[in-house]
Amino acid sequence: MADDTNEQDNAPEPPDGQQTADLGQKPPWERDGEEFSPEKAWSLIQHLREDNSKLRTASEASSAKLREIEDAKLTEQEKLQRDLKEAHEQLAQVNMAKAWAEARAKHPSLTEQDFDLIGGGSPEEVMAKAAKLAARIDAQAAKNADQNNINPILRAQPTGGSDPTGGEKTDWARRVLTDK
Repeated sequence: MADDTNEQDNAPEPPDGQQTADLGQKPPWERDGEEFSPEKAWSLIQHLREDNSKLRTASEASSAKLREIEDAKLTEQEKLQRDLKEAHEQLAQVNMAKAWAEARAKHPSLTEQDFDLIGGGSPEEVMAKAAKLAARIDAQAAKNADQNNINPILRAQPTGGSDPTGGEKTDWARRVLTDK
């Protein structure tokens, strides 16, 4: 406590002789008319420190409880938001599966692998993309059918060892003989 009184005595004075309300107050031991007792002051300081530490731990405990309650509220809200988001995602998946099933029923040339090409989107987009893809698949099938139906008369005329149905027009017999 002696250090505290020295600090009070060493406190800088206000500029221009101004006095503050704190300088006009007397220390508590002088107000009551009692003499200063270092033992009594030290005991008071110890008790105040104990009370201060008890209040700090109580404050920390209450703030921890407050945080737990707020976290519980946020967690509940987050759970509800997560559940709502999952429900929307499931609904979108169901709508997508329904649109795909309708597209497959309308266009039988589509397969499960074609779904990857069509991708996602709204049911209307899926139906439009499925119609375009089915039209292309049907056109390609018609073109391939023309190429696969080669005239038997052309097959009967040999062309020097090349296969008229094959993609390459090479003479395999000459290639074998010359590659020695």
